Amino acid sequence: MFKVVATATGRLTYLRVYSGTLRKGDQVRDAGRTERIARVLRVQADRQSQVDSAVAGDIVAVAGPKAARVGATFSALGDELLLEPPPTADPVVSVAVEARRAGDGDRLASALARLAEEDPSLVVRTDPETGQTVLSGLGELHLEVAVEKLRRDRGLDVAVGRPSVAHREAVVRGVSGLLYRHVKQDGGAGQFAHVVLDVEPAAEGFQFASAIVGGRVPREYVRAVEAGCRDALADGPLGGHPVTGLRVVLTDGATHPKDSSDLAFRTAGRLGLREALRSSVLRLLEPVAAVVVTVPADAVGGVLGDLAARRGRVAGSEVRAGTAVVTATVPVAELFGYANRLRSRTQGRGTFTARPSGYAPVP
Repeated sequence: MFKVVATATGRLTYLRVYSGTLRKGDQVRDAGRTERIARVLRVQADRQSQVDSAVAGDIVAVAGPKAARVGATFSALGDELLLEPPPTADPVVSVAVEARRAGDGDRLASALARLAEEDPSLVVRTDPETGQTVLSGLGELHLEVAVEKLRRDRGLDVAVGRPSVAHREAVVRGVSGLLYRHVKQDGGAGQFAHVVLDVEPAAEGFQFASAIVGGRVPREYVRAVEAGCRDALADGPLGGHPVTGLRVVLTDGATHPKDSSDLAFRTAGRLGLREALRSSVLRLLEPVAAVVVTVPADAVGGVLGDLAARRGRVAGSEVRAGTAVVTATVPVAELFGYANRLRSRTQGRGTFTARPSGYAPVP
């Protein structure tokens, strides 16, 4: 099966018959499910004609299967097999899409899911950090056609823009001996926690350590402080971005015989680290990608200039048999529209690949 199309009269599944005979009314197996072939259609451009059966070598469309996906294999009952699905290229271009009307959000989500079902080279995802719905495809024309289908076939008024990138905040210079006391009394059992934190830069990620001596803070409360610190990493003081590249050391603290608890120390860890971050020096980081550009040797000059204009850092360039391979690190935010730009600079002869390569400081 190589194509699925949703029409006004139902769902059509395009397939090629490799062996045997497929008849109208047959039951077939697909990945452990049983599907019924309601109709067999021979398709020529926009014309369809019903036939009773299809034999090996025929390419037809069938109506009836409800759950089949591109790449699935239909086989006879009791004789199940699986053919290797056709390869799908990885998407290289993305746009952010959103419904202009507030009430169209659910319709847009359903329409995007249908588009991805029909075309496996389209990928739909929701960025967990920016909250944007991102549609990715094989090129800008590919995405333009997909968005036009949303407008024409689904009647959706959608806005399209460049996707936001997920920034990070990293500690450049921390603080030492920050004291935070969490005391709350509102009737009944209160909350008491006293923590002293050191914050310093780290190579990457988040590291937590305890330098408590003499049992001034019990071990279970130390774990609560760490959990509170992790809670505080979700939104940094520069712009509400996740914080990374820091080491927190719990150096001292105090407890109350009645009012101390895991909740109190977790709250103290969260609010104490937030206060420490506001007193620290941080820098904003942006995601970067490792890019490999393959172009004719006579076009390499223009490609290098374009990468420099996109704040790319070229790592190397090699020419083999008239073809140049350029490797560079480029901010992800600058890669929007690069596929079209590369095509125009190389008369359609240039290609590139990009993969995430961590974060770098924003200039």
